Amino acid sequence: MDLSRRNLLKGAGLLAGALPFQSTLTASSAQSADSSAAFEFENWERLRDEFDLDYSWRNFAGFLLTSHPRVVEQDIQRHRAGLNNNPANYLFKGWGYSEETREKAGEFFGVNAGQVALTDSTTMGLATLYNGISIKPGQEVLSTEHEHYSSQTSLRYRAEREGFKLNTIRLYEEPKDVSTAEVLKRIKQHITNKTRVLALTWVHSGSSVKLPIPAIGELVAELNVGRNENDRILYCVDGVHGFGVENLNFDEMGCDFFVAGTHKWMFGPRGTGIICSRKLDLAFIDPTIPPFNLNNDPAFGPMMTPGGFHTFEHRWALRKAFEFHLALGKDNVESRIHFLNTYLKNRLQEIRGVELVTPISTELSSGFTFFRVTKHSPEAVTTIMHERKIIVSPADRDAGPVVRMAPGVLNSTEEIDEAVAVLQAIA
Repeated sequence: MDLSRRNLLKGAGLLAGALPFQSTLTASSAQSADSSAAFEFENWERLRDEFDLDYSWRNFAGFLLTSHPRVVEQDIQRHRAGLNNNPANYLFKGWGYSEETREKAGEFFGVNAGQVALTDSTTMGLATLYNGISIKPGQEVLSTEHEHYSSQTSLRYRAEREGFKLNTIRLYEEPKDVSTAEVLKRIKQHITNKTRVLALTWVHSGSSVKLPIPAIGELVAELNVGRNENDRILYCVDGVHGFGVENLNFDEMGCDFFVAGTHKWMFGPRGTGIICSRKLDLAFIDPTIPPFNLNNDPAFGPMMTPGGFHTFEHRWALRKAFEFHLALGKDNVESRIHFLNTYLKNRLQEIRGVELVTPISTELSSGFTFFRVTKHSPEAVTTIMHERKIIVSPADRDAGPVVRMAPGVLNSTEEIDEAVAVLQAIA
């Protein structure tokens, strides 16, 4: 088995060297090979025509997993057909498609393509990051109670294996009362000269709070003044529920590493994700899974992209999701999602017997709106809504138990009104 894999990679490397136009596909050649028409945004109502969703359901749980837009689905099918028709030849050509995907991700996030590694999910990205990030004996990690299971567990596994201290704090008591000043104060209070990693989540899927990530980045930069490189605080962000919602480039965040899945708000192919690094090289981190880096590129992206055989047609079609989102306009997406969630929050506040959990401010909230219904458990509310073909999600961690609704660009105020009418009837 090892020989077969080694020979395949050797063959791929030889072919890449003999036929460089296949392994380093240019943007123009990739475009000419793509027969699908470019997407052009018209309005939010027409956008719904780009998806094969069953719109008889009111889907407010797109933050879990989304449908593919047509341009993404067509690209998946194009790559799948190529792999089925001539697997080995198309696989060799596909290394170039991976570069195209990184380039589009870099364009979306305002960074060099070499700063972007490709993964299969947020969970894979977090595990890769926290397993490989530089932590020396005697150093510590600071994280919070608000992190997702995947982040908490990845950090715990390494802490148990290596024996470093993992400090977990709470950044606020009630989500609706959170403030930037309080968050910054609590982080600053708990960072010590031993703190090596600050591990935070941009938008909390268990409490609906959006952290002031750039302000935290400024705080970390201040605290790093005077520290040597081996002791500086490495600021890491699980950004999956802000990525594809908030109009913010990587450099504006001030973090060292950013992890996200791209099959949620980004409308990317299922089983895709990214890690973005402040540095172009492997500063402060080592790979965990061997990369299939045929060109021996020393940059972060190629070195930190896990090797092995993946669902290649999905990874290679991810570039279309970035193109799709850029065509929508990052500022348009942010405005639309904030508008819909603010509309929902205002409607919920009209209902006696419904408690809004999410902050009203768009500075401290994003695409989630969480609430409780006094007379019913979140599971019961979810069941009642589901019986009426309205999809919401219960959660019982962090600020839970709560009901989660996530109005996105495929929803409308009319759909929100339908959901609110059901809540009014049962509250």
